[in-house]
Amino acid sequence: MNPKLSVVAAMWLCISSAAVLGQSVSEPRRPGEKNEVQRNEMPVFGPYEAIAINREVVRDVKVDKELNVYLQLFPAHKDKELVVKISNERFSSYREWVHGGFELVSPPNAGKTPYGWTDWVQSKAKYIEYWMDGEIFLHLKRADL
Repeated sequence: MNPKLSVVAAMWLCISSAAVLGQSVSEPRRPGEKNEVQRNEMPVFGPYEAIAINREVVRDVKVDKELNVYLQLFPAHKDKELVVKISNERFSSYREWVHGGFELVSPPNAGKTPYGWTDWVQSKAKYIEYWMDGEIFLHLKRADL
């Protein structure tokens, strides 16, 4: 093999490995919680900072001027049930929604379009958790509270 190609291949391998390693999580997570971005690289959506995000499920998040939170899911996940929980402390003491329950559920096969936005969620809670298949896939923390 050409020595120059060996050096280029080795450099590419090092860069690729660093990129993969850079996606690991630096702090412990709740069992089943997936997070593919370094803590210091977490995206911010309006007043919310993602403290956990599974980029295999969530394509994008938007927050409008009324602080309504919308998700854009990848098509493979659009027909799954979504469960949303809110709290003032991370993973504890869930608050009740206006309807009286501790979980807001978007049923499976609710007619979400591929790459369409979910129904909005609005809360004054410090944390919003999005669950699917029994695992958290998005955890938002309100930075302005």
